[in-house]
Amino acid sequence: MAITVNSKIEENPFARELGIKEWQSRPLNTPLPEEYLIDELIPANALVSLQATNVFGKTTLATQLAMSVAFGLPFLDRYTCRQPGKVLFINARDTDMDSHRRFKRLAREWTSVPDLNARINENSDNFTHISLFDECFGVSPHLIDISGSMTKTYTYLHQFSEYFKCKLIVLDPVEDFFPENLKNISELYLKLRQINSTVLLVADHSRNEAFHKVEVGMSIVDNGLRVHSDYLGCRDIGMAMGAGIWFPTA
Repeated sequence: MAITVNSKIEENPFARELGIKEWQSRPLNTPLPEEYLIDELIPANALVSLQATNVFGKTTLATQLAMSVAFGLPFLDRYTCRQPGKVLFINARDTDMDSHRRFKRLAREWTSVPDLNARINENSDNFTHISLFDECFGVSPHLIDISGSMTKTYTYLHQFSEYFKCKLIVLDPVEDFFPENLKNISELYLKLRQINSTVLLVADHSRNEAFHKVEVGMSIVDNGLRVHSDYLGCRDIGMAMGAGIWFPTA
């Protein structure tokens, strides 16, 4: 192969721009306030993770977030839901009875919203909860297979989300939705980003470093909720557990 040695380097398309000067000068395209699902916290159509370190209550907090979106409630009594609407919560390990008990307890203890039961009754179709433990016992709920290709479960999920225009999808725990020997979790991320909804990944094991590679990562810590956002940086939100519900602290 002949190589032209007398061409000018300035004519080489690979040399037109050196370094990352443009990146440094270009501001990050931060979502506008109206483009958030939960004000100041979770953008619409984002991938979000929720983990915990030696603290229980991930599913309870995920359910509170789901109820905030489904019924237009402020999350943790602080953060307005800007885009209430349909929510699909898929739980792979709890029975339907366990999930029902958790929901009734939250509806009872969420005393900061006096008309909560009326709002739930008015928007009951907004919250769909599926227990795969009951519905698909012994059947893999994997969204993608070992090669990263989508499965029939993913096709059903995508179809449901598109038809009902879901605002939020919760996968709890996300580890049950892909094979253990999947080499590249980015394949799952690519598929989930094709869904026009915010997707909350409730992680059962904090060892999965890949779950930090999302737009918003939330971790339940001893004194509250630690949020890592691509747009707003890191911050801590004070909260505590009482009577089976997370409530805000000063």
